[in-house]
Amino acid sequence: MKFILTIDTEGDNQWDHGHILTVENIKFIPRFQHLCNKYRIKPTYLVTSEVCDNPITSDILRDFLLSESAEIGTHLHSWTTPPFLEREGYRYNDRYHVYANELPEDILNEKIKYLTLQIETVFGIKPLSFRSGRYGFNRNVAKVLSDNGYLVDSSVTPLIDWSSNPGLPDGQGGPDFIDSSPYPYRYVFEDRSILEFPITILATRFPLNRYEDLSGYYFRNVNSRLGLKILRKFLFRKQPLWLRPHPDMNIDLFKEIIMEAKRIKLPYLVMMFHSSELMPGCSIYRKTNESIEELYNLLEEFFDLLRVEDIAPQTLTEAAKTFEL
Repeated sequence: MKFILTIDTEGDNQWDHGHILTVENIKFIPRFQHLCNKYRIKPTYLVTSEVCDNPITSDILRDFLLSESAEIGTHLHSWTTPPFLEREGYRYNDRYHVYANELPEDILNEKIKYLTLQIETVFGIKPLSFRSGRYGFNRNVAKVLSDNGYLVDSSVTPLIDWSSNPGLPDGQGGPDFIDSSPYPYRYVFEDRSILEFPITILATRFPLNRYEDLSGYYFRNVNSRLGLKILRKFLFRKQPLWLRPHPDMNIDLFKEIIMEAKRIKLPYLVMMFHSSELMPGCSIYRKTNESIEELYNLLEEFFDLLRVEDIAPQTLTEAAKTFEL
């Protein structure tokens, strides 16, 4: 089993509609990178257009790239990536944060081409790894990525359904990943393919972790069935578990994920969180200096656990280049 650390590297105020986005949180990444260096972990920073636009913050990330201590990949926020149109859902930082899977293919292709070229220009490398903003992903997005030379995506969130979260005002909403596999797999097209490394999200409690049909039924209906709500309250409150260092997580829950991943022979653990979570008050998850210290303590505990379990790190692209189905 290998470990992949991915950071959605983006602006501070994503939901401050109609305003230019700031990127102050990127200035808090060097402390995090120092921790990664200590444990010889190379994070994959998946960057948005607004991060590329700022020379100060892009210089910070370029230094990590030049020292070969990190990978730079692509994070598409359709609401901050040109081109834009003068209609709802297509304007810059519009109040409707459209999912990539809702976009017409020609507009999606233009946005991915623009952001890819932007990263090439700013960082001097062709990005090969990708994550879609708000996890907006489907086979059509995979095809456009493959057409643009990408090797690997990590947008899929197994056991999670985003379809009730609106994007375009009359759109289909986010994707439904409840039945998606936690294992890597390929989207195959006529003459090319792209790997999918899902974010690690697992049911770790019996019987949800043993029976796919049962867990699918539970996670699809838990918000609408009273009996399932009661089960969630008393038995499955934190299920499924994300490999993500948010305030509800602790080292024992991370151990649960690793134990379950080993049981099912998962070849990769994929952790994610947002760069904004490294800056006090920039994220709803980390509002104070104290909460930032709690984050670093949790990360250090987890990185120590990886060493004990002999789980070696890779970047997204390194994993994709060595992975064999």
